[in-house]
Amino acid sequence: MKIIIVAVLIVSALFAGCLSEKNTVSKKDIIFDIEPSSIKIKNGETKQIKVRVNNSGESGIYAVIRFNINSSDKPYLKFNPENYSIGSLRPGEDSGFKIVDIRANLAAGEEVIYKARAQVIHDGRVLENKDIVITVVR
Repeated sequence: MKIIIVAVLIVSALFAGCLSEKNTVSKKDIIFDIEPSSIKIKNGETKQIKVRVNNSGESGIYAVIRFNINSSDKPYLKFNPENYSIGSLRPGEDSGFKIVDIRANLAAGEEVIYKARAQVIHDGRVLENKDIVITVVR
């Protein structure tokens, strides 16, 4: 009987770390940079931004970057790639800067300002987001 109790205690001690919520990733564990966060593009031209994710937490993440824009702005604003996987980042690992092309067209007038949001997604949750202001001129 004592052997069974000791075995149960050892097994429960081994699995206690697996069952705890210690491995969840929080927003403070992610450093998300976009350079520049505000750009000016001539009508029909393409410019580039740099996107970087740093995992400063204690557990690994599998990050995906997604760019969200207003549905009425989609015909005039194209991100290439529109979303992409950074891959698996171990604790303390940096993705390095990834280049994203933005092509913008003027809807009407002399100048239009579009707003987009870049998001870091892990496990179906948005961990961090940044706004991008895109000014398109004739």
